[in-house]
Parts: sequence; C-alpha cells; structure tokens
Amino acid sequence: MKVIWILAKNTYLEIIRDRILYVLLVFSLLLIGLSLALGELSFAEQARISANFGFTAIHLSMVALSVFVGSTLVAREIDKKTILTLLVRPILRSEFLLGKCLGLTMVTLTVVVGLALVLIGVFVALKVPMNIQFAVALFGVLLESFVLLGMTIFFGSFASPTMAVAFSIGLFLIGHWLNDLAFFAKKSEDSAFMLFSDFAGTVIPNLEKFNWRSAVIYDETVGSSEFLAAAGYSLAWFTLFIALTSWVFRRKDFV
Repeated sequence: MKVIWILAKNTYLEIIRDRILYVLLVFSLLLIGLSLALGELSFAEQARISANFGFTAIHLSMVALSVFVGSTLVAREIDKKTILTLLVRPILRSEFLLGKCLGLTMVTLTVVVGLALVLIGVFVALKVPMNIQFAVALFGVLLESFVLLGMTIFFGSFASPTMAVAFSIGLFLIGHWLNDLAFFAKKSEDSAFMLFSDFAGTVIPNLEKFNWRSAVIYDETVGSSEFLAAAGYSLAWFTLFIALTSWVFRRKDFV
C-alpha cells in the first residue's frame, strides 16, 4: 500500500503541474461565467440556466481530464522508458497501475471540489437554495469519471494515445445514448434490434446512470438505492477495466 501511495503522490504532483489542467480550469470557469451572462437574459430562469451551465462545465472538465490525461498516463512512462526504472524494483505492475489511477483520481477530486466551490459562489450570489442533491450530482460526475478513467487506461495499454482517446470518446457518447437505444428498440419491437440493444447495454457502461444533474436543476430526489446501485456499478466497471489492463500489462514487453 505504501508503494501505491508514493506512486499516486508523484502522479498527482506531475499532473497538477501539467498545462492541460490549467486550460481545462480556464475553460470551465469561462463556461460558468457564461452561465451568469445568459442567465441575465432570462431573469426568471437565471438560477436554472446557471446551474445547468455550471454542472455542464464541471462534467466536461472531468470527461476531458479522464480521457485526455488518462490516455497518456501510462503511455508517457512507456515512451520515456521511465517505467523500466520502476519495474526493476520490487513493484508489481498492478501496483503501478493502481498508483497511477489513484493519483489521477486525486487530481479529479481536487478539480471537482475547486469548481464546485466556484459554483457554490454563483449559487450564493443568485440566492439559489442548495440541498443534498447538489452533492449527489457532483458525486455522479465523479463516478462517471472513474469509469472513463479505467476505460481510457485500458485502451492506452495496447493502443496509441490518439486511438485511446478516440475509443474512449466513442464509448462515452454511446454510453449516454444507451437509454435512447433501448427505448427505440422497445418501440420497434424488432427482435434483432432488441437483441443488439441488450448486447450493447451489457458490454458498454451505461453512463446515464450517473447523470443526476437534473436533480439539482428541477429539484428532484435521488433515492438511496439508486445512489448505492450507481456507486457499485461504477466500481464494478472500474475494477473490470483495471483487471483487464493488468492482464495486458503482464504480457507486455517494455524493452
């Protein structure tokens, strides 16, 4: 556990100093600022527009951070051959992967908390009441980022960073369309279409399970059973992707 923590700490410091992180932060802050400007155009809907844009900014930042940074998280170590200096020591390849994942997860948590504080400031300025659903929506963004992180690291273990990004973005889009696919398959009553929909829903993570942003915007309630089921769903997919990545790593020659 000590080895994993040291790797996570070093990964955290390395990513925090990366310029792409600051680009993401600036983009998110601009998007949150835009929400205030657009809210002025419709005073009656100002709170809802600001909340929608604010959570969209946080969500897109987490997606970009998980996909673009995650795609180079391990590939960079392989290209620079620095992974060789680590693996000659008594460090398991699974420990190396977990340390890297934990480091990026800590960065993700830091960014979410930072942007959430900005959004809270916006809510306070607009005198928008906040409840537990605000924290639930943020946690949903984190759960989705864990799945995307595991997915991207898995693709990055055998493909180039560019291909890993392409695969991850493709599955990210499909993952948010699975509910629509199931709806149209049910409406069509075509057995082949329904079979394809069931298959896609099994082999591709359904990312809409973590989409609780509307709970804040429309003052809806997320049940505890739904919350726990989504947390377990995220953990299961993350564990599966890391296990597959570890399996690929055990058979990979870095020399």
